[in-house]
Amino acid sequence: MSFQRDYEIWEERIKSVQNNELIKLREAVDVFAAKCETLAVEANKDRESLKNVGLDLILLDELPSLTGALRYCQARWMGEFRTKKEAQEKWNAAKPLGYELKSELLHFFTFAYRKSPNITKALQPMRKSSGHIDMIQNLLELGTLGKKYPEPLITIGFDLSKLDVAKYTSHSLRDLLALANGDKGSENMAKLLRDKTYTLLLNKVREIREYGRFIFWRNDKRRAKYIDS
Repeated sequence: MSFQRDYEIWEERIKSVQNNELIKLREAVDVFAAKCETLAVEANKDRESLKNVGLDLILLDELPSLTGALRYCQARWMGEFRTKKEAQEKWNAAKPLGYELKSELLHFFTFAYRKSPNITKALQPMRKSSGHIDMIQNLLELGTLGKKYPEPLITIGFDLSKLDVAKYTSHSLRDLLALANGDKGSENMAKLLRDKTYTLLLNKVREIREYGRFIFWRNDKRRAKYIDS
């Protein structure tokens, strides 16, 4: 059975865990999950003994699939986290090129269109603007403007291919910035589901361990199987 299928089995019960019931993670999820899987194996060896002191054996049967659900939630959250982190790294590498290109275009445009009052007026806000959103929008506007009135640029020897570069860079940076900012709500929900699954699983694990320690209070070797190392 896949981890996704495990999650689907537990989804409603996971979502029903209240936020004020959440237990903070004390160790890496993969370490905790491995402990749960080991506990499931060891506790199944003691099924009859655990049953005889009142443990609901359903807890043992639920352990593998709920652990799988936790692994799925962790993977989904980390996937979103990594995607956002990678986009932020790409954005940080690309944005200086965007600002440099804007500065270069404004330098050439200001000279080329110095005798065109309307265009000179249109360039003024771009020179004063700051911020990533403005830079991205300005590149698009400059690329469009240069395409519409290329003659003055040609006269001063400007490389018109940079107009296409400006428009492409604008679109590319826009998409990168959106990914870098990410969907905070989605990211938070993925982490919340992970935390709820962890809480649900931990409570079941604690109960199983409690019964195990009770039974094997005079058997140090077996009792150790129910102690969180």
